[in-house]
Amino acid sequence: MRLRWRLPVVLTACVVVAQLFALDPLVDVVTWTAPASARLSYPVLHVVFAPLTLLAEWLNGGSRRDLIGFGVWALLAYVLARLAARRTPPARRALREAAYGAGFVLALAAFVAWGYWLPRPIPRLAAADPDVLILDVHSHTAMSHDGRPGFGAAQNAGWHARAGFDAAFVTDHNVFGAAKIWRLEAAGRRPRLLDGEEVSLFGIHLLTLGISAVVPHQPYDASWDSTGALIRRLHADSVFLVPTLPEDWGHHTGAEFGQLSEWGVDGFEIWTSAPQAMDLPPSARRTVISWSRLENRPVFGSTDMHGYGNAATVWNLVRLPGWRALGDSALTRALIHHWRSGGVASNQVVALRRWLPETRLGSAFSVPVNLGLLLRTASRPHAVLLLGWIWLIALVGSHRGAPALSSASGSPPPTPGP
Repeated sequence: MRLRWRLPVVLTACVVVAQLFALDPLVDVVTWTAPASARLSYPVLHVVFAPLTLLAEWLNGGSRRDLIGFGVWALLAYVLARLAARRTPPARRALREAAYGAGFVLALAAFVAWGYWLPRPIPRLAAADPDVLILDVHSHTAMSHDGRPGFGAAQNAGWHARAGFDAAFVTDHNVFGAAKIWRLEAAGRRPRLLDGEEVSLFGIHLLTLGISAVVPHQPYDASWDSTGALIRRLHADSVFLVPTLPEDWGHHTGAEFGQLSEWGVDGFEIWTSAPQAMDLPPSARRTVISWSRLENRPVFGSTDMHGYGNAATVWNLVRLPGWRALGDSALTRALIHHWRSGGVASNQVVALRRWLPETRLGSAFSVPVNLGLLLRTASRPHAVLLLGWIWLIALVGSHRGAPALSSASGSPPPTPGP
């Protein structure tokens, strides 16, 4: 077998073997089992461009370590590929390698920019039970200081609709009102945008759901004790309170998070699409889940959407019969009552499956392990298109490389004997 065909053969074997041990792409974050209550559907273009869309979704839901690791592994793969293909004469090698290096950097930057800035086909979650509400508890608009310019209430609603959400709380930073703008612009349309706010306090951000006006964060952001005073006051006013635990885990000790429960928070956010939040160690996430089970408090996932990135990687499923007939205010009240009365079983967090390393050594190999997992969780149509791309690129590369090999050798190809 010629060297140029070995890589596509190996990649083909990887896809085929992975599909023999296929996994559901979704996982219940609490039980780490495939949910029977939901499935993903994919736009045609998502399947057609499988190598790009599947990788972009994994990066979209990853931690900062995953993003850094992807850059390191991509560079390593490029260097190995160039070392294996050094057929250029020494006199021309430096110029040729500089051109290839610039092309690699530009292609990688273009892929990251496409995944971060531009709309693209994304998977959509669908629930099997019509009484199940697909919900996001944490999202933003341009009203937030770090929201994407132009990403208003209508754009927020449009993105949530594409990802399969029936409703979403809009929780802009220390401001209020975007959800009301959407209701004024398009009353009665789906998805529902519900009222909330993300309040910046002392080393912690707090989702306040079901409010009717802005919650001032000053002077309560001055100290941990003043943060507690605000939480106790909001709890007394029946505001539903969810600390954005993944992002703020490193700022406080476990004992201080115990105080949050005593002060009156109603649940904990344990999975998001924000890279900083996904740095939460798996052991810490399991601790919070165990804690929530003991106290019978719900746990939540959130997109933390700011207008950047495109794919949703986590959803909440809430079984709430009759929710479709409720107005937005009534729906908010029904959700809060459901969570408070139902406890940990009242909310199911479903995410795109990924491997979460427990150690530094595991983190170093997170990229190749998760790429293998992507192949195992890809749908059959995705796998077929992956094979198509592998062999299309191989055939095009073979056609373009044949003349170059002849000229680089300094002599014409051998003539077959009689």
